[in-house]
Amino acid sequence: MKAWHIENLERIKLVESVLPKKEGEVKLRISKVAISSTDFSYFASDSPNKNAALTVPGHSAVAYMSEDDADLVLKMGTRVVVSPFVMREEHGVKKVSVLGVDSDGLLSDFASVPAENVYALPDGIPDDEAIFAEYIALGNNVLNSLEAGKGDFVVIVGASTLGLILAQLALYYQMIPVLVDLDAEKLALAASWGVYYTLNPTYDNLERRVEEITGGRMAESSVYVGDGVPFNMALRLVKDKGEVVVAGYSVRSGHTIDVSVVLQKQLKLIGVADGYGEMSSAINLLANRIIKTDGLINSRIDFSEVPEMVVQCAEYPYQYNKIVVNID
Repeated sequence: MKAWHIENLERIKLVESVLPKKEGEVKLRISKVAISSTDFSYFASDSPNKNAALTVPGHSAVAYMSEDDADLVLKMGTRVVVSPFVMREEHGVKKVSVLGVDSDGLLSDFASVPAENVYALPDGIPDDEAIFAEYIALGNNVLNSLEAGKGDFVVIVGASTLGLILAQLALYYQMIPVLVDLDAEKLALAASWGVYYTLNPTYDNLERRVEEITGGRMAESSVYVGDGVPFNMALRLVKDKGEVVVAGYSVRSGHTIDVSVVLQKQLKLIGVADGYGEMSSAINLLANRIIKTDGLINSRIDFSEVPEMVVQCAEYPYQYNKIVVNID
């Protein structure tokens, strides 16, 4: 196998090695991997999320079975999507880890992953949509963590890939999303998908606008997924005894929490960092054309062009939602 190993943003090399395979795993030929500037941010020398166990990025991948699985359910050549959410047991406690975040990921030509993390793809789902399945799974777990339901307002702070998918999921589950971001183009994309309330703090007084939109009561819940708007705004846009979720795999450093607001409003704070158990539902939502992904891919590169893209992402960290790396 050949995999891109990143020690830091200046030391990137293509490493060839024998593909390891543990019991219960299957071998895959990777076809496409989706990456972003966030994936590369883990390797910055000053990153608060730096992990010595991580050298290979990539947690979104479409692949082909390079062998039959043990139960002959998935045959060699079957097109699959990989779930990066791996259930492990540490010291008798079950914990979900994420490939490409907590351990080496999928930016390679071949990979070996647990058989339970491989899902066959219907013919009707193109590769460019399938690579977003994990974000839909994560979004489902975010919304499942909320007490908010049908007819309730959910403020989503950050029009990242996850934020844009969350807004669509909220609409599907008959919630009312209010999407907040500094990027007018991303807000326009969400609006084209039917997200009616989009706010830009450059032009909008967020607290006043959310108060107007909700009829004075503020939102039942907020979800923080981005770094462009201060985290404390997610606290201020929800009602008393509301809930605030921090979602995703990481956020950049420098955030502070106004504990006085949490206490005064008696808020519930929740963290959601995986989509374990929701991949089948995500694939079904894609198959039924519920979630749109057009416009989420910013760039396409070949496997050999990864080092140049790392440099680009380091220089322009907010420019890239998703980059598709073509392996085959």
